[in-house]
Amino acid sequence: MATLAIDGVRWVNDRVTNVRWGSFDQSTNVWVTPTSIVEVHQVVDAIKSGKEVRTLFTLGGRTFLGPKVSALPYANVHEGIEVRVQDGQIEKSLEDLPAV
Repeated sequence: MATLAIDGVRWVNDRVTNVRWGSFDQSTNVWVTPTSIVEVHQVVDAIKSGKEVRTLFTLGGRTFLGPKVSALPYANVHEGIEVRVQDGQIEKSLEDLPAV
């Protein structure tokens, strides 16, 4: 089953503005679609439509799905994204992804 996965981010003033993402099949450990760079509002729209979005990290030459991504409301009506880490867990974050 394919999951939308983010493997790179672009930051402006401590906010993610763009991501590199695509559809990733964790059972075969390969991209199902080519990755593309999109604006963060497209990620927020996907999350709001019920799609699962996860981070994707490469460690030791292998790829691993990281924490789920959720929408984050900002005071100025814009929305961003953040990773959802449960209490007590140590996980990778958006800051650990490479810049795009």
